[in-house]
Amino acid sequence: MKKKSASQSAFFNLRVLIGLCIVLAGACLALFAANPFGRGSTAPAAGKTKQSQPPVTLNTLNTLLNLKVFPAGFDCSKVHQLGIDKQDNMLAGLIMIACGYTEGGSEEGSASSGNGFSQWVRSLLPEPLFIGGADVDVILPDGTFPHVTQSESMEWGDGSNTWVVNYNDSRTAPSCYSGISYSTDNGVTWHASQALCSGHGTNFGDPIVVYNANLGMWFAGDLATVCGGQGIGLWTSPDGVTWTAGACAYNT
Repeated sequence: MKKKSASQSAFFNLRVLIGLCIVLAGACLALFAANPFGRGSTAPAAGKTKQSQPPVTLNTLNTLLNLKVFPAGFDCSKVHQLGIDKQDNMLAGLIMIACGYTEGGSEEGSASSGNGFSQWVRSLLPEPLFIGGADVDVILPDGTFPHVTQSESMEWGDGSNTWVVNYNDSRTAPSCYSGISYSTDNGVTWHASQALCSGHGTNFGDPIVVYNANLGMWFAGDLATVCGGQGIGLWTSPDGVTWTAGACAYNT
């Protein structure tokens, strides 16, 4: 049996070391480009305290009581037990503010800043993952400040030229947090409305919209007070344009 010479072993080890150095250098360059620590940003001045938010807890609580969606004597210590802190809807957000678990300078709460690292990662992905035409504003005209929150949109098409987008819209808050828009020319022009603001009490958003081809019917849904306080109310439409309040898909 032949034994490897010392020179061959040394050559092999040298190649391994060079390979490791290249891998480490690549990892360091990737971390540097990602800039997760905000390169170039300055630290806040010493002794500067966070500006306090305006007191909104009492006003928000009164609003919820007036809407009859916040039970009298509600125990805020049960927020975690009931899973309200895990929900992503307008009513849960208002309860979190009223109970002091979340700060909010207005009924819509505070906007969060974008994540620079996630934007950098997205820029590295191939363009086919972001195929689409020019952006179109489907909710015009906008509401008047501070009723300017539009979020959590869900879109559906009927397979021809009609498209519907259901979304949260605070332009008439606190009486309604819902908006719905439709297009009958394959997304070229859009028409916004609040057709889902009646028929199921106070609409707290958290949108659903689908088209059932077998039934030839559109279905839209949101959290609604008539459906047990925070259940899911449904609306139906034959064309995605006119809507009629239907049954409660779920009662709380």
